This record gives sequence, C-alpha cells and structure tokens, in this order.
Amino acid sequence: MKQLFLTLFLMCFTLSAFPAKKAKIIKVTVQPKEAAIYVNNTLIGYGYAEFNRPKKKNEVAIIRCECNEYSPINTKFYGADERNSLSFSLQQDGFFRGSATSGLVNKFITVILDPKYYTVEGDKVDVKPAWKLLHQILLNYFEEIETTDVYGGFLQTPWNYKSFNLSEKQIRTRVTVRDITTPERVAFQIKISSEVAGSMAARHGEFTEIDRIPKELEPMIQELQTRIGKASSL
Repeated sequence: MKQLFLTLFLMCFTLSAFPAKKAKIIKVTVQPKEAAIYVNNTLIGYGYAEFNRPKKKNEVAIIRCECNEYSPINTKFYGADERNSLSFSLQQDGFFRGSATSGLVNKFITVILDPKYYTVEGDKVDVKPAWKLLHQILLNYFEEIETTDVYGGFLQTPWNYKSFNLSEKQIRTRVTVRDITTPERVAFQIKISSEVAGSMAARHGEFTEIDRIPKELEPMIQELQTRIGKASSL
C-alpha cells in the first residue's frame, strides 16, 4: 500500500514539475465546417486548420473565422499561450434567422383586380373598394400610409426599419402601389422594396437592395397577391 501511495505521489510530482510541452503546431477547429479560417489575413483552411505557434512569447497571431450567414470571430493567440488547440463555434447572424429569401421584392408585381373590388360605369372604372382593402392589408404591417392619392392612382408606405439580434445589419422595407388600369384590364402594380445596410452605413442612409424580407412580412406578400385580385405574369 505504501508503495502505491509513493508511486502516485511521484506521478503527481512529475506532472506538476514538468508541465505539458507547448506544441509547435496549433490546431484550429471551427463549426460550421464550411467556415474559413484566417491567420494574419492568410486563408489556411475550412473547418480545420493548423498554424505555427508564434516563436516569441509576446508575438501574436491574429485569427479570424468567418462563414456566410454567421457572425465572424476575431481573436489573438500569443506565443506564451499554453494551449495547443483552439475550438470555435460561430453563431448564425440574426439577420438570416429573422429574414427570408424572396424573389418578389424590388420589382413591380401586376395584380389583376377581382371584379368585386371595382365597378364600371360606361368608360369609368371605380377602384375605391380595392384601395380600401389595400389600406386594410398594409396597416396590419405598417403603422401608417405615407402617401395616398386615389385619383392619381398612387400609394406608398413609409420605410419600416428592423434590426436583428446578434447582427449589425438593418433592413428597411416599404410598399409602393400604382393604378395601371386600362380599358382592357383593371390592375394595380405593387412593389415591395427591401434594402439592407450595416450599422455604420445605416446611419448615413446607405442601403442597398437585397432579395430578403423580414419573416413577419412574408404573409403580406401573399395577401397582396391574392386578396385584392390575382397576380399576373404579364
């Protein structure tokens, strides 16, 4: 028994007196596996990579891991660091969790009006019922209508701004409607504008078009295409 205790004591003493040797090669693992790994601005791999430990204790390696739709990670690794491996898990950018791709934004969609939302008297077409329903739909998603000119055949909402958790991106959305009724057909054209900007660019109003829309506005697209009439490819 004494010999067993002596052996255990010697093992603990040896481990404490001689700590694990620092590896010359540092291993880096990142999730998701598609994430790019950069060291000192040089791409060294995807998901897994290795790089040489900085030779001096105060020498530093700048590590960056990034992947589309995920928030990047930036960190430093010094030569004096005791670790021989690094592991990171990227968090999905809140912008992509809170928005959805749409092929119907940033272009005009023609909607042929349902006959129950307009009347025809001679050569005059009254589309006021369609405008009324359109207001009802849009006010479920926007606090107000910025511009309405029924007789001029034009409507536009203000920009609706939305920020996302774990993201520096901000998206803004608005709806524009114009009456394109002709003797041959009674129709509206509807455009859902969607634009995005980073936090700094947003402060300066520097937004660019994007084919995404906040998820809570997805039902609006469906309503605008079906409730007042039927979307047309013409």
